[in-house]
Amino acid sequence: MNTQYLTLCFVLTLLSHLALAMTSKLIPAMYVFGDSLVDSGNNNHLPIFSRAKYLPYGIDFGGKPTGRCTNGKTVVDYLAIHLGLPFVPPYLGLSKHQRNRITTGINYASAGSGILPETNNRTSLSLDDQIKFFKKTVKHNLPKQYTEKHQLEKHLSESLFFVSTGVNDYFPNGTFRGNSKLASLLLNDIFLRLQRMYSLGARRFFINNIPPAGCFPSKAVHTRPRGICVEKFNRAITSYNRRLPQILHELQSKLPGFTFIHSDLNRFLIELRKTAENYGIVETWKPCCPNTIYGDLICGPNVIPCPNRNTHLFFDDHPSQISNQIYTIRCLNEATICKPSGLKLF
Repeated sequence: MNTQYLTLCFVLTLLSHLALAMTSKLIPAMYVFGDSLVDSGNNNHLPIFSRAKYLPYGIDFGGKPTGRCTNGKTVVDYLAIHLGLPFVPPYLGLSKHQRNRITTGINYASAGSGILPETNNRTSLSLDDQIKFFKKTVKHNLPKQYTEKHQLEKHLSESLFFVSTGVNDYFPNGTFRGNSKLASLLLNDIFLRLQRMYSLGARRFFINNIPPAGCFPSKAVHTRPRGICVEKFNRAITSYNRRLPQILHELQSKLPGFTFIHSDLNRFLIELRKTAENYGIVETWKPCCPNTIYGDLICGPNVIPCPNRNTHLFFDDHPSQISNQIYTIRCLNEATICKPSGLKLF
């Protein structure tokens, strides 16, 4: 399957699902929480150095950086297109006036953040910070548009809450930690955070599991033979991923109206490494930026990336736009990748 055919299939899929979404209006807004996989620019507004603030990040998103840690669109962007929603803007990039008027969703995600409050909390918005900002949205901003309590509750209960986090907890400050207690600690904390979001009105959740960090270019470059995944890292992450569905079902049994889609991002990326050629992807582990496997593999400001990003699974340590595109197609059409439990996106 070449890239042109894949793109045509994707457009046709989007058009059909978009028509359904626009007529049924199942999801009026999307609220996004997590890390660099879904950050749409919040870190650009923090007093830190943000590489995603410079080209070549965004090179395929209108040719300018947006704060997304890839060359183009993220999974959240493609999901927004499917739902007939505008791209979800970063909370820190909105003025108070804009926050009072927006009703189609806000992105609170921050590159580098994790589930635990202490994970990279000096250089990113922790998940707790993100939920605090969402609480401000619910208490102070949305009531400007939804003056009646039942209107606000209806809006929140029908909105989609996209959560993608956890990988940075295994690599705080770049150093791996994967002791046997970490998965239990993370699962307990994500349980409490989702419960907190529910208490603020969230009902429909889209939850990514943790991607296979051992397959990221910065990790695979050090293996022998070069390019294979670091299984020690992936095994540690699997301990969390295996038990995540149980946590979600426990929340569903405990909280009335709690529905979710469990997204197996980990499985998708591992499978894509094996089937990449079917989609026109020829490079499954080397990054597109920098366009070399030597040195520190940093995609710095104005570094020249590979000329054809659609042939690479990874842009830097993050999936490329084409990988996010393929993922969205499969997520929307295959229950083995995105497993619904009381929630349908069309």
